[in-house]
Amino acid sequence: MKILQVIYESDGNPFGMGGAGVRAYEIYARLRERHEVTFLCMKYPGARDGEYHGLRHVFVGTESRSLAASVLAYTIKAAYFLKRHGDDFDVIVENFLPSTPFFSKFLTQAPVLLQIQGMWGSHYTRKFGFFFGLPMCMVEKIYPRLYKKFILVTDVNMASLIQKAQRCYVIPNGIDVSFIESKEPEGDYILFLSRIDVYHKGLDILVDAFGRIAAGFDKLKLVLAGYQFDSAEDLKRRLPADLRERVTYAGFVSGEGKRRLISGAKIFVLPSRIEAHPICILEAMACGRAVIVSDIPEMRFVGDKHLGLTFSSGSVKGLAEKLETMLQDKDLRKRLGDRGRGFARGNLWDSVAVQFENALELAANEKK
Repeated sequence: MKILQVIYESDGNPFGMGGAGVRAYEIYARLRERHEVTFLCMKYPGARDGEYHGLRHVFVGTESRSLAASVLAYTIKAAYFLKRHGDDFDVIVENFLPSTPFFSKFLTQAPVLLQIQGMWGSHYTRKFGFFFGLPMCMVEKIYPRLYKKFILVTDVNMASLIQKAQRCYVIPNGIDVSFIESKEPEGDYILFLSRIDVYHKGLDILVDAFGRIAAGFDKLKLVLAGYQFDSAEDLKRRLPADLRERVTYAGFVSGEGKRRLISGAKIFVLPSRIEAHPICILEAMACGRAVIVSDIPEMRFVGDKHLGLTFSSGSVKGLAEKLETMLQDKDLRKRLGDRGRGFARGNLWDSVAVQFENALELAANEKK
């Protein structure tokens, strides 16, 4: 098949790459030998069309250093690309973001699958304010209704969409087998590894909770890692001066460095207000690390399946209590880590890629 993946994220983009980008590279790395894959990505300063990671990349937009200008230019020029070249592909996967509505379904005769990571709802206005958030909230409500075929990363809160779909495939995220094989000794730090986004990822809650318990664990550190959407230094300023040196920003990590950082943690924490099916939690479980997550619906499976501890979303007190419980009980950490590793074995990227490939082949063989 000739596959077009429409996704603004790409490796090397200075505006960062989140779970959607990681998912795309992991899946298509396993399909590129059998199919011709093209990424249609957002242009950034220095971006050049070509083959990267064995996958063809086409960059459209502008080489602006402004994220807003880059997103706007990408949305317009990607739509133009789809109008001119969409019919050259057997199937198109459009990654949905309310800020980039391409209307690709109406620009090509090729079958289009809309891939949705998750839904934010009212969180758009809470994070971006009424003026910017309301339009995105409205796009999220209306835009998916224009499509009939979907790939969903999670089916949580997607019942109405699934009922109206002509085709709907729920294909979760996965992990590489190398994480399961990891055997680093447990270190003396709590780890957060995802995008440094205070509202989205609940990092204000994590830092404040660490401030509450730090005095009782004098050697314990908090390590933050990931692309900086918000400033890690600003986060540290939430703490008293004597605690700030115990909070470290490790930067954006990937590959072997990422695996070692996760594997060496005492506890992995993801206190998000919004998520879909976070890859980092699966990777932490695969490394045998005990995890603590907020109890939002998308991550409630952690508590329901007894894979880790959960706390009431937004509660600093609740997270601090769970951290103390986990830090004081080595046997609990070991039990949860072992259980999580067993769960992670059923979520390998190899299996995910096969499911994804089957969905694309069915779509390509059907009429639009």
